[in-house]
Amino acid sequence: MKLLQPSLIFLALALAGCSSYYKHPDPKDAKEELKKAHQQSTLPPLTLPSSVQSELLAIPQQNLAVPAMPERRLRIAAQEVEAAAFFGSLFKGSRYSVAVHPGVSGLITLELKDVTLPEVLSTVADMYGFDIQRRGYVYHIYPAGLRTETIPVNYLMLSRRGLSRTMVSTGGVTNTNNSSSSDLNSSSSSSSSSSSSGSTTTTNQTSSNGTRIETDNDTDFWRDLNSSLQALVGSGNGRAVITSPQAGLVTVRAYPAELKAVREFLNQSEQHLKRQVILEARILEVSLSEGFEQGVDWSGLSASWDGGKGITGGASIASSNVGASNTIFTALGGGGGFTLSDGNFNVAVNLLKTQGDVNTLSSPRVTATNNQKAVIKVGTDEYYVTNASTTITTTTSGTERTPNVELTPFFSGISLDVTPQIDEQGKVLLHIHPSVIDTEEQTKTIDMGDSGGTLQLPLAKSSIRESDTVVQANNGDIVVIGGLMKTDKQEQVTKVPLLGDIPWVGEAFTNRKHSNQKVELVIMLKPTVVEDNTWQQELQRSSELLDKWYPARR
Repeated sequence: MKLLQPSLIFLALALAGCSSYYKHPDPKDAKEELKKAHQQSTLPPLTLPSSVQSELLAIPQQNLAVPAMPERRLRIAAQEVEAAAFFGSLFKGSRYSVAVHPGVSGLITLELKDVTLPEVLSTVADMYGFDIQRRGYVYHIYPAGLRTETIPVNYLMLSRRGLSRTMVSTGGVTNTNNSSSSDLNSSSSSSSSSSSSGSTTTTNQTSSNGTRIETDNDTDFWRDLNSSLQALVGSGNGRAVITSPQAGLVTVRAYPAELKAVREFLNQSEQHLKRQVILEARILEVSLSEGFEQGVDWSGLSASWDGGKGITGGASIASSNVGASNTIFTALGGGGGFTLSDGNFNVAVNLLKTQGDVNTLSSPRVTATNNQKAVIKVGTDEYYVTNASTTITTTTSGTERTPNVELTPFFSGISLDVTPQIDEQGKVLLHIHPSVIDTEEQTKTIDMGDSGGTLQLPLAKSSIRESDTVVQANNGDIVVIGGLMKTDKQEQVTKVPLLGDIPWVGEAFTNRKHSNQKVELVIMLKPTVVEDNTWQQELQRSSELLDKWYPARR
């Protein structure tokens, strides 16, 4: 007994050490980090110590950056003036210098009022095709000939493809061709996918019924960029376009006007490609109460519903301004897709709670770039039998049967893929494909006839609720997709204590009540376009949520 006590003490210490190995993070730490990040963004700029400032003042002035000075306004009146003379007189009295290429020639006619020197040079370059470049305080003037310029392009070297598919199959017609062949091999062995040796069965599906929607998103930026620049610059006369995805560079040899168009195109493309949107979703299940079996009644919300933005579960309506209390909208049982301009999830969730029990399945959140598909998947993959066959091998020693089983993964859970497109006004066009899948195993028994007996196959049974739609929303609006309903069969059991647990006899003291429960799936998606202060606002909102969930103790 004395030897057992030290062992128990050692085991207790070991278990205590294992239990203290992982510790959940304290919400207070997260709150402090968010407050620090918010405070750092609002701090005034740091000032240099006096010793550092004195050393900087000792540096010669020519090494310091010259502060920007206001540009002088000019009035230009030129009538068929030689180009070289025009540029020479233009820079007289200016703080800039000019270097004119010997090949610059031609006559310039121009009349401008109250313009700056850069505005004059930009106008001349557009009108007469000169290549004008500024390097420091010196302007270089080149003739309208072929020039070579290398422009950096910051983008990933990859090609991306997304495929979203929604299919409703109502059956099909198949054509079966049977052909028999004998095996003449000297090994005296034969194999078949059926129980008949030496027979091959081929099944071809000739037609099918149903509905199918496929959305293909194929993105190869560098391939498309090369073809776009080729079309913009053209070919011939020494023009060339070279793209280097590895280095992130584009080299173009073209005329000055074409080079300017290339620079503007690349600048606009890079700005649009790098625009981002924060996608925040709520996937809810509402167990509808009595009186709401037809679906959620959204008439309690002051919603702006636009039938032209896409209706999931109903036909489109011609009018673009339909109130939430409209009789057609009520008849849809919330089956239409509409937007809430309030931008607050709690308003819609509180309404749902008045009509049933609300269960939050998932609250995913992801950031996506412009025209790039974002996928969120939460669930499990289980393997089920999708094909089974038997190989019969006949040898001199007898017949051997080898079963062949093919397993395929089936997903069970929640998936959401979204593709956003952001316009100049901050509106977001969204392709949304949410799906909630419940997969379970069921056994199918097939009667093969008198000679074949029965065949039992463990197959996958999937219950799917999904939608595929395209909607448009303003920045911060909430897109609501509803009307995806199912019926759950429930059994309520009440029994007399003790007596109801007696085998066989207990059924006399047990009451079973079967009922059907209507459950509606509601999906809410909120796009937020990322601006200069968006991330700071998100930090502030997260901090406020933590303060709400974990209030400070007084």
